Amino acid sequence: MKEYRKTQMKLLKAMLLSFIISLCMGVSASAGIVTRSHEKDPSIAILFTNDVHSYYDRDIGYDGLVLMKKELEQQYEHVILVDAGDAVQGAPIGAFSKGKEIIRIMNEAGYDIAILGNHEFDYGMDVLDDLGEQLDCGYICANFCTADGETVYDPYRILECGDTKVAFISVDTPDIFDKTKIREITDDQGVPMYDFKSSESGETLYACLQGYIDEVKGKGADYVILLAHLGNGEDATKAYRSNEVVAHLTGLDAVIDSHSHITENTKVADADGKEIPLIDTGCYFKSVGTMILHPDRTIDVDLIDEIPAPQDWMEGIEAVTVNRKDTDRFADAGMHKFLEEITASYADIMNRKVGESAFDLIIREEDGAEVSRYSENGLCELVADAFREIGDTDVCIVNAGSVRNNLPAGDITFNTVMDVLPYSTNVVIAECKGQTILDALEYGCRNMPVKSGAFPQVSGLEFTVDLNIESSIETNEFGDFEKVAGDRRVSSVLVDGKPLDPEAIYTITASEYLLTGGDHYTMFSRDANITGTTQMTDNTLLAEYIEKNLNGVIPENYKNEENRIHVLEAAGSTADNKAA
Repeated sequence: MKEYRKTQMKLLKAMLLSFIISLCMGVSASAGIVTRSHEKDPSIAILFTNDVHSYYDRDIGYDGLVLMKKELEQQYEHVILVDAGDAVQGAPIGAFSKGKEIIRIMNEAGYDIAILGNHEFDYGMDVLDDLGEQLDCGYICANFCTADGETVYDPYRILECGDTKVAFISVDTPDIFDKTKIREITDDQGVPMYDFKSSESGETLYACLQGYIDEVKGKGADYVILLAHLGNGEDATKAYRSNEVVAHLTGLDAVIDSHSHITENTKVADADGKEIPLIDTGCYFKSVGTMILHPDRTIDVDLIDEIPAPQDWMEGIEAVTVNRKDTDRFADAGMHKFLEEITASYADIMNRKVGESAFDLIIREEDGAEVSRYSENGLCELVADAFREIGDTDVCIVNAGSVRNNLPAGDITFNTVMDVLPYSTNVVIAECKGQTILDALEYGCRNMPVKSGAFPQVSGLEFTVDLNIESSIETNEFGDFEKVAGDRRVSSVLVDGKPLDPEAIYTITASEYLLTGGDHYTMFSRDANITGTTQMTDNTLLAEYIEKNLNGVIPENYKNEENRIHVLEAAGSTADNKAA
């Protein structure tokens, strides 16, 4: 009863606030919603999402997005709904359905434009082709080409909003070869069948985009918006970061960015020194973005982390209140029901219990620090042990970036496991020399103590990393491992307690992604021989390992790291620069 009264008070406060706003003259700062008049504003409203990663009912959710869209449609003459990539992969149902359920949701929401992120490629080219056909608005991408230079999708789309033409040009990160399954975009000899306009300087990409900017302007575009799955994160190649790309272009009016999972609402300078808006909603529906293109050519941008209640004068909108993470949120009733039906259809599969844990297994602290990406980690070691034991091999290496979420204490369901390992990549078995393993460890530890998704979490291995020794790794123009050019910071490597022999042949279990060169581990794609498969995806394998091999109970030894990786700290180092 107490919780009921608390919820009612929250709703009353929200309704009162909505009423007060409706009496005020002016514009709502959070959404650009005009409250003084029922007449529609002639401006163009762009509503956008990015990096949802199939968390369709988290925080704002698609039901909140649709409510926002309907509210904007009653305020503005033209409303455009856009997604900037990484929509179909991530959360369990997205992974389990290989993106198809997310495409159904996006169609129901009524997207006008959608672009490719790096994770749209995760299920392979055949699935991507199917998803693109099923998506009502289809995909656009300017720099995804066949090897002979032909674009796979339309590079841009021009929408006519009355007398105004708005052009959207899409770009996906050329780091795609690092971020997806290499075998899906190369031939049997490892030669790329596709091109993302990559080059060490970035000039190939810049020239590609500038050409399309000039082309759409030649077709009468009044506004040119870059939909960029580039990001400004440290993990991205500097030449491909959104601010760097914009600095080499002219003619853009704004950038909707994505990929780095960081919230941005800023301005960046183009090649002429013109400051243009750049906005990124972050990830997982923590916020959505609005961009208002006014008739006087001013542009207002905003990040919305809470969808407002519909105004009393708005017609045909049915809103409901949903509670997510102890927060009451407004959502569209029809879309909410649609999402509930999807969730219910997978309930038996996703909620099946496979085990339990008496303690939390953490890869990400409450402050967001991703500790698994620069130090040994118990949850990652659980995953690595599962791979190695079921693969029955000498060693296992897991790239830390593939383990995406914490494993909380309590019951472990298949849904929980898929939240930890959402990529559904195949787990395979290979043979390689000890030298290949040494190179892999050296490469994986090259960025320590700075975090890296390529950081190696291991099973069957023990080694020391000396941070007083600068990494001597050399890579090619794409960031792929080439060689260790000088002193090694990794030493004292043991396999099952015995010194590793560089010339001996060892068996290794790992994801197909890693063993085919993912995260730039090209020493494996070059020198390892895949000999078999576990015939399971990573999440299915972990669920089976917990349920059968561990008899459904996570042992205490995973609560803390097991001293598999010994670190000699560099003189003058601090804990702070680990989280950089």
